[in-house]
Amino acid sequence: MTQSREVLAMMDAHTTTFGRKRGCTISRCGAFLLGTLFLLSLVITALLVYHFAPCADGALGRQHDASDSGLFAGRGFLGANSVSTKLDVRLPRSVVPVFYRLELTPFIWEGNFTFNGEVKIVVNVTEDTRNITLHAVDMKIDEAATTVQMHPPDNNGTIRNRMEDVGIDKQTNDTLRQFHVIHTAGMLKAGKQYTVYIKYVGYLNDYLQGFYRSSYTVGNQTRWIATTQFQPTDARRAFPCFDEPALKAEFEIHIARPKNMTSISNMNGTVDTTPIVGLPSYEWDRYERSVPMSTYLVAFVVSDFATQRSDDGKVGVWVRSEALDQADYSLKIAPQILKYFENYFAIDFPLPKMDMVALPDFSAGAMENWGLITYRETAMLYQEGVSTNSNKQRVATVVAHELAHQWFGNLVTPSWWTDLWLNEGFASYVEYIGMNAVEPSWKVLEQFVVHELQNVFALDALASSHPISVEVGHPDEISEIFDRISYGKGASIIRMMDHFITTNVFKRGLSNYLRERAYQSAEQNDLWDALTKQAHKDGVLDKSITINEIMDTWTLQTGFPVVTVNRDYNRGSATLTQERFLLQTSTTEVSDDKPLWWIPITYTSQNVLNFNETIPSRWMQAEPTITLSNLNTAANEWVIFNVQETGYYRVNYDEQNWRLIIQELNKASFKSISTINRAQLLDDALNLARAGRLDYATALDVTSYLAHETEYLPWKAAFTAMGYLDRMLVKTEGYDRFRIFALKLLDNIYKQTGFKDIHGDPQLTVFTRIDVLSWACSLGHKDCVQNAVTQFHNWQITPNPDNNNPISPNLKSVVYCTAIRVGGQAEWDFAWERYQKTNVGSEKDLLLHALGCTRETWILSRYLNWAVTENSGIRKQDAGRVFGSVANNVIGQPLAFNYLRNQWKRIKTYFGTSLLTINNIIKSTTKKMNTAYELKALYEFETEHSAELAIARRAVQQTIEQTEANIKWLDRNHETILNWLKRATA
Repeated sequence: MTQSREVLAMMDAHTTTFGRKRGCTISRCGAFLLGTLFLLSLVITALLVYHFAPCADGALGRQHDASDSGLFAGRGFLGANSVSTKLDVRLPRSVVPVFYRLELTPFIWEGNFTFNGEVKIVVNVTEDTRNITLHAVDMKIDEAATTVQMHPPDNNGTIRNRMEDVGIDKQTNDTLRQFHVIHTAGMLKAGKQYTVYIKYVGYLNDYLQGFYRSSYTVGNQTRWIATTQFQPTDARRAFPCFDEPALKAEFEIHIARPKNMTSISNMNGTVDTTPIVGLPSYEWDRYERSVPMSTYLVAFVVSDFATQRSDDGKVGVWVRSEALDQADYSLKIAPQILKYFENYFAIDFPLPKMDMVALPDFSAGAMENWGLITYRETAMLYQEGVSTNSNKQRVATVVAHELAHQWFGNLVTPSWWTDLWLNEGFASYVEYIGMNAVEPSWKVLEQFVVHELQNVFALDALASSHPISVEVGHPDEISEIFDRISYGKGASIIRMMDHFITTNVFKRGLSNYLRERAYQSAEQNDLWDALTKQAHKDGVLDKSITINEIMDTWTLQTGFPVVTVNRDYNRGSATLTQERFLLQTSTTEVSDDKPLWWIPITYTSQNVLNFNETIPSRWMQAEPTITLSNLNTAANEWVIFNVQETGYYRVNYDEQNWRLIIQELNKASFKSISTINRAQLLDDALNLARAGRLDYATALDVTSYLAHETEYLPWKAAFTAMGYLDRMLVKTEGYDRFRIFALKLLDNIYKQTGFKDIHGDPQLTVFTRIDVLSWACSLGHKDCVQNAVTQFHNWQITPNPDNNNPISPNLKSVVYCTAIRVGGQAEWDFAWERYQKTNVGSEKDLLLHALGCTRETWILSRYLNWAVTENSGIRKQDAGRVFGSVANNVIGQPLAFNYLRNQWKRIKTYFGTSLLTINNIIKSTTKKMNTAYELKALYEFETEHSAELAIARRAVQQTIEQTEANIKWLDRNHETILNWLKRATA
């Protein structure tokens, strides 16, 4: 609650007490006197609030503190005519940091899991003030030791001894804002520099945030690690700081650690062997002064890890000694990608080294700390002969993503989390470019369409989606936007821009932007300006048009458009109409709020067959309709729009054009349509039908050609879109017909791929095989199930199964899940034992997912319980994976949701403020809901926990909307689909 609401509540309480009947009467004079006293009390209360109530700068409205007067201007805090409903969590700018000198002593062997900290912060004062407001959470500050000293005039920004003490009046905490406020006795003068010294004790928590503890075992011995995860707002848990991305400063870090361990940080360090008083078994590591950077990019790790460096010494990997060989692939590709990005951005990597650490416990996939990237083990480690091709690509993807951040996010940082997408969207796009540079045979630039663009469409088609650029304040709100919109949609619209202004212009504009804003912060308009200048200079964009004008329609509006093409077959023209695409067509915008986008229009036709030209031939300039007067194609020939699906929009056609496309797909020459556009047609058709914009008979007719398709992208798009049909129909009477139809489509591709992992197969062939086998086995394909069960049984009877697994790595996911699904407790127990014993993170991940495939409900219930139980063998970082696996099981989904609902408080306590895990659990456990009873249960869950859903409210709203859409979809389409399936399988 905001302070203004608290004041109103206090006034309401006074009024209620004054007006309450006491069984007596009051004279007019007495009433007047009491009223006067009451008004006087309100004045006194207001004055007290004015002078003493804590706020973002420690005191609201102090007449002598110039920084306070404008602190809440425009933010609706305590305005004269308005009452705020939103807490302002931004720091004042009257004091800004220049330099931190941080000393930390973590006690990870002593068992109390605390750390001692001391920080000296050199600050510049920009306005006269009596308050220094910074962030501090979950620490005990020794207020008696706090000092503020003014630098002499000739100081020049370095800490010296000749400094003047500034008295401290008091120190207060604003816990809602996570502020620690130092109220000085004297005025801090604008233009002067001061050093703030704070001594404190912090806690090495187990919530995987801030400065936290992790562990692993060797034999029966537990090895402890102290490590960090600060993004977005958890540096304040490790040291008092100005924890906002725009408030960059230089850092000099000192870590005291046990002599038998090592520490690493953002910069290179040296060991100081001087004995530490009272800690004879410790010694200091002192690190070089850093470049200016944001607090969320600071990092340090204390461990007993083994290390290995690249030939030039610039890149190093740190990992458990037992898994050091699993880091070979990361160490091989990281220097290559780093060098590639130096050329791509035309800017050298600015730090002296790059370390990468594989952590046993890590909440996200990885974190781009400058010069010290931290990873979950599965995102950095790859074991030849054990891990899969998919694991290998995952490692390459994450390494490239985090290295891209070293420029986009670290060198230039968003001024505030509103523009988080500038970090994540760019890294999520450029990761594919970096990966393609080292693994060109994987065709990852093609994979982007099915893994990113089509993937995020599903979320962005909900009314409860959000713009890419979204105003956020409280840390909970900030964490909430670390989702597929910021990552996948951000990447998709950047790819679109890369194509419509051309790659050369795009790269030059990026380089200019990074150079101009280096070591500073920026907003999206700064990027748009740099790209506009370059596009105008190179003549690829009319000077009357700006990138800002185009891209604001994609970043500031929720959702995306569907372009409907209606051809005039007599005149050879077409009318294009745009409107927002929503899965629930009944959930539409109000009449005066119809969003429109700047849409780059590309197309090709049967007689042109040019699927390479992605520069737009026409724009829909935020206009509802345009006409293309000459399509340059005959009436009996098809036209396909959105070439290579470079535009972030869906395309619908009139019935005749759909029929022409379906005819082409069913010819032997269907590959004349590009692979990406075949994937697009499948994804668009099935999702247009799902939204009620296309007849399901037409959409399913599009899928019929798959009986002859052999390429990965169209099959991946089909599997994703048909996965919705599978989820919705699996509990209905028509499912047997769907199963027969799907197996019929799979027949040819199953024979081609086979149940054998062939060494040397192209990446996309391997991926196709795994998807085909997964579907075939789950649909009960006899040969598939028999192969899986046989291979799993052979493993069970293998001597020393932990070291002699006969199952090919790429087949493991299919074999494990299928055998456990059709087996019983013996198969489950065997897999659980292998999970506990394996040393390879990717193998643990495969087994963890497969264990949720069993049809034994009591085992699934126990498995869910183990996921949120300390020391059960399942790490906290992997608990969400367990819920997702169980919920993916048709038997397990209701079990998973019921567990979530009944054990909500336990789950919330176990994960703390780990929003990512909780949101993933909510979404996975509700994904298949499609009945009124299940919707009622969702509403009840929201009501039961309304006061506790702050960190997960958007996820719950999205699941409710999705379930409503599922119910309506089933009512509207079940009979139509069943009739079509009966005809197709007759």
